[in-house]
Amino acid sequence: MKAADERGFDLGAWRVDPARRVLIALDGGREVRLEPRTMDVLLLLASEAGAVISKDRIVASVWGKRAIGDDTLASVISRLRSALSDGKAGRYIETVSKRGYRLLKYPAHETASATPARGQDTVDGLIGKGLAALHTPVPSALTQARAYFEGAIERGADRADAHAGFAQVLFAQHLNGQGRDLIALAKASALTATALDDTYAPGWAALGYATLIANRDFAAADRSLTKAIELNPALLSARRYRAFAMATVGRFVEAEREARAAVEIEPLSFAARADLLQMLLVARRYRHVAAEAGRIIRIVAASSEIWSAKGWAHFFLGEEKPAVEALLESLKLWGTDNASLLRLARAHHTGGMAGLFSAGAALLDAQRVLFVPRPLDIAILRAGAGEEEAAFEALERAVERDDPFLLLMPYLPHLDRLRNYPRFADLLSRVRPAS
Repeated sequence: MKAADERGFDLGAWRVDPARRVLIALDGGREVRLEPRTMDVLLLLASEAGAVISKDRIVASVWGKRAIGDDTLASVISRLRSALSDGKAGRYIETVSKRGYRLLKYPAHETASATPARGQDTVDGLIGKGLAALHTPVPSALTQARAYFEGAIERGADRADAHAGFAQVLFAQHLNGQGRDLIALAKASALTATALDDTYAPGWAALGYATLIANRDFAAADRSLTKAIELNPALLSARRYRAFAMATVGRFVEAEREARAAVEIEPLSFAARADLLQMLLVARRYRHVAAEAGRIIRIVAASSEIWSAKGWAHFFLGEEKPAVEALLESLKLWGTDNASLLRLARAHHTGGMAGLFSAGAALLDAQRVLFVPRPLDIAILRAGAGEEEAAFEALERAVERDDPFLLLMPYLPHLDRLRNYPRFADLLSRVRPAS
């Protein structure tokens, strides 16, 4: 029922896995599980590492309008500090008197032979920080990531990896609706990367995706993506971009092939697994989606995107009970509180799937804490609820922000209820499908 980024990131001696809500020790792999609110606080602090975030802002961001006492936040900070520090208080999170809290800037993983980090403002250092911020699944981190990559380009204008990384940040900002013009800027940055080093595969991958989104030119995009894969067959981004590109022109067999190649490259990547399920959903292979999702869940059951795909597959198959169970599990893993889950269950009990989708759209539309929901997600839910006017209004907003997933609009089964309306054809022409 949602599209979310669940990528992990490194934080000192830990790997942070938001989807599973665990910290994984880089030395030995020991796991520490965090409660949902505790993880939310960590993600907020990590999005602006080194900056002081006020208590009021943390409460507003994580708890929303819900009233809590000072002791509740203090308790969460205490548990988070303990989990991160192994009893060494203050190592990661600093309390700034009368101001709030801040996460110290990503302490280095310590070993017996560790030496102090040097050259924090070198190009390599800025690129590393930019990648860490880019992989922090909080939209506000993208502003920080962009600043790091802009700094890297300023200091190393001849670095292809700095320009390609900058393009990646712009892709993420564009997806979050932060500006239609970002894709043109991303394409220029990707072109610079390939001009500086025509053997740098990530530069060609970035150019392929930017060309697809900016120009809707599948052939040109595929040439760049194919070159990226020839240079580095194990480049995950190139495989994922090419799977998406193939799906935008209805070449679902090839889309699935690339998506499966991405999973083979990184079997534990939730994003790659979710891509594969998305390709199968758009190809309307619902039974395959349900079976594939089931296999993934048996290995690791903590991805909301996998549960969401499973729920939609059962819905399209007319299997209401497992659809509801999977969709609610998806929202639970997303961090939805028990009271909201109960309201959604009641909405289904009284209004069937339409009631569930309507209540889900209202819940998603009200979310303004760690991300702003994409209008396309709202449109999908409103369409499922039979609220055509509201669905079209959401699609209009999606077109205005040039949501790249609108390139799948000709094929998305979620929008079938809208296809016979003249307004749908008008919107599709404005989307300019890839060709």
